[in-house]
Amino acid sequence: MRQSDYISNIPINYRKEYGQFFTPSLVAQMMAKWVTENHPEKILDPAFGLGIFYEEISKLKLQYQWHFTAYEIDNNILNYLHNIQNNNNLTIFNQDYLESDMDYYDAIICNPPYLRFQKFKNRHDILPKIEQQIGKKLGGYSNIASIFLIKALQQLNLNGRLAFILPFEFFNTGYGKEIKKTLIENYLLKQIIIFANEKDIFPDATTTICILLCQNDQLKQEIKITNIHNTQEIKEIANISNYYHHQLNNSQLPPQKKWTSIILSLVSDQKIPEGFCKISEYGNFKRGIATGANDFFALNKSKIEQLQLNDNNLCLCITKSNLIKKAIFTDDELELLIKQDKPIYCLDVQEANTQSVINYIKLGEEKDYHERYLTQNRQPWYKLEKREPSPILFGVFNRGKLKVIRNFTQVINLTCYHGFYPNIFGTNIIDQLFIYFISDIGQDIIKMNKRSYGNNLDKFEPGDLNNSYCPNIEQFDAMDKQKVNEIIELAKIDEKEAILMSNKLIKSIINR
Repeated sequence: MRQSDYISNIPINYRKEYGQFFTPSLVAQMMAKWVTENHPEKILDPAFGLGIFYEEISKLKLQYQWHFTAYEIDNNILNYLHNIQNNNNLTIFNQDYLESDMDYYDAIICNPPYLRFQKFKNRHDILPKIEQQIGKKLGGYSNIASIFLIKALQQLNLNGRLAFILPFEFFNTGYGKEIKKTLIENYLLKQIIIFANEKDIFPDATTTICILLCQNDQLKQEIKITNIHNTQEIKEIANISNYYHHQLNNSQLPPQKKWTSIILSLVSDQKIPEGFCKISEYGNFKRGIATGANDFFALNKSKIEQLQLNDNNLCLCITKSNLIKKAIFTDDELELLIKQDKPIYCLDVQEANTQSVINYIKLGEEKDYHERYLTQNRQPWYKLEKREPSPILFGVFNRGKLKVIRNFTQVINLTCYHGFYPNIFGTNIIDQLFIYFISDIGQDIIKMNKRSYGNNLDKFEPGDLNNSYCPNIEQFDAMDKQKVNEIIELAKIDEKEAILMSNKLIKSIINR
């Protein structure tokens, strides 16, 4: 009741600002049962919210004395808790958990806020304090949920248990390395629960999530992997410790590796075919140009004429992902975009003393474009990064089908795409690589390295793509060159049929 009232009365923008999404009662019940199996007396919730974990533990009617300590920074939420705040076994601190002093607990249960740590204005004060408390150096670009986790792990008493909801992307990020190292080297991690259809279970979630179950028992055990498909499945789980589909030993989850592909390979039918190698064997994906102020840098033909900018201070550039509609991008498509007055140019100042350029830069400074995060760290602020045109473009954000473009033009691209830059081994197999990338087999394998953000939204960083797998050079060489050309031509007019042909061609080299 409190949750529905709160959601109906508090604007979604406010909830997003605090990184709030609420735990369904069935999930909270499952986590509560697990952390209380060892009869904990001191229980902590670092992000109390509307108190779902406290409620579920209370329903268990534990036959011993226990006390629940909680932290909640949001006064709006506290106003909804008047009926439980005076309970004798509950203490709620109206302060930021990350700024709290260290204490130790028998059980910790949490659904932390989902925000980038950079969004916290006092992060520069908080981070050194946490690093001192836990004795570890943390990355400045951590998700705040992971900062909650690393601190909470340090507060577990011997044999204490912890149940934490986390964004699944944590397993793939650089900032997760130190935390994964703590989990593995101290034998804390006991079980990872992932959700095949998280929107059915967590309808308000903005990212794909998982649950970590940890215990400070110092016992080296197999790590259980559980894949839950729906709420009915949760209802039927009597004991989550006994409900799992796979087990991994600690050495199979090295901290320096990305865990997403390892875990998904267990619960997915997709396997990496024999002989496949990393895409980085043939070159590297790099992110597109980051201007820091696309509104200033991205230009269309009519605005260029209005500003009287000459070609020497411009470059052709894909400034938005949706400018390219087809899998094959040619000069004809480029010319059409120019005629349609699309923002297909980017300011690239080569003649800063030209009066029209001086005027436009002055206009940008009047709008404070020079004081943005990226621009203020450049000298001069309007200087553009250097990039060569890339023969293959890969969409950064994708829903379902991954957006892959074979680029036959000389345009460069902004950060809406990653560009593939071949080495000497990849230069002669660009078309074969593209065919693999658009094939269903290729896409399924590449998706093993994705970062999921919920609602079927997937993100890839260049490193995710470079570390994905593709056919080796002998397999690519075995491709029928005539078929390759046919697929490229077909993709210009019928992408679906080109994908079907790509599937057949990729299967043929795998089955050889």
